[in-house]
Amino acid sequence: MSSQPATEEREASNLSKAGISAAYITLIIGCLFTILTTTRLTLLNFLVFTVLQVCYSALLWWMIGTAWKRPKRWQLVLAMGLLVLITEAVGLLPVIGLQWDWLLFQVTLALFFILLPLRIAICTGVLLYLAVVINLGWLDKWQWSQVYSSLLTLLPAFIFVALFSLTYRILELQKERAERLLHQLEVANAELERAHAQLQNYASEVEELTIVHERTRLAREIHDSLGHYLSILNIQLETISKLQERNPALAATEIAEARLVAAQSMQEVRNAVAALRPTSIATLSLAEALTQLGGEFERNAGETELTLDLDTRLPPISPDLQVALYRAAQESLTNIRRHARASKVLLRLRYEDGAVELLVLDNGKGAAQSTSEGQGGGFGLLGLRERIALLSGRVTSGPAEQGG
Repeated sequence: MSSQPATEEREASNLSKAGISAAYITLIIGCLFTILTTTRLTLLNFLVFTVLQVCYSALLWWMIGTAWKRPKRWQLVLAMGLLVLITEAVGLLPVIGLQWDWLLFQVTLALFFILLPLRIAICTGVLLYLAVVINLGWLDKWQWSQVYSSLLTLLPAFIFVALFSLTYRILELQKERAERLLHQLEVANAELERAHAQLQNYASEVEELTIVHERTRLAREIHDSLGHYLSILNIQLETISKLQERNPALAATEIAEARLVAAQSMQEVRNAVAALRPTSIATLSLAEALTQLGGEFERNAGETELTLDLDTRLPPISPDLQVALYRAAQESLTNIRRHARASKVLLRLRYEDGAVELLVLDNGKGAAQSTSEGQGGGFGLLGLRERIALLSGRVTSGPAEQGG
């Protein structure tokens, strides 16, 4: 924004209703004072005086009307020049018998200090006072002894009007600035309320998404931890029911194993409630936890041979990634034991080219012939994909080329 429109806006705001009313009241008082104190009032001088006063008032009215519309600089200068000319013309009317209207000079001086910049207003005010000096000197035929008294009387009036108008202008500017700041404050307050409402909506959405995410995570943890042990327990109970009559000793061994699995299930539930992390990962390294998981698999699936290939050097990885890999191996071995009917299983962990790869391969009947997770209503593979996807990983499952 340029400085000129801002100046014109200030000029327009300075012409408030109080200032306009004061200007017109002063014009009316000066007009009445001149007419009532004139001893030789004729139709001619009355008409001339009235025409000049009407022209001055009309010009002042035009300035006030255009000031609100931001007049151009040359229009303002032209209007002020015409006002000065009319003021000087009225000041010369005592030649035709009218009383000298000194109040009109005060109105013009007040407009200088209200509308013009301070330096220009001071310069034009001094020039206006010099014009008064010349005017009175010419009317008194340059008898300075009589002019001095009038000039000394008018000087305090000029100074008072100038200071009063300048003070009035400063107060109007301060009022305008306060109103503008108040408006900005109201706008900012409204924007703040809208932002607060949006923030509340965002907070509600984030809270809802957090709850959904936490529920999904809990579902994965319950399936991966408790579901794993319950699957083992279910298989062992089926084995016990078959061996109870044929081989009571072996059935007793399976019962002891089932009790151990049940105890591990209870411990896993406690761990899930406490931290939702498996005990093995919390106390062991990833390779050690996978070795322990393989041992559990071999004890509960004695007909299946498990090969562990964990001889790889892993970089420091986050606990979340360790848990994800452990759960992936756990879910894979559980599915193999339940569905694959495999005789050989390979569990391999590798770190190559900045990526960790976990491979679980079996020689069973394959996914195409078995009951899938989706068909069986399970959530294992779905939860596994979600868990790995959160860590920018990828899960691939399905039948191998060589079977299994």
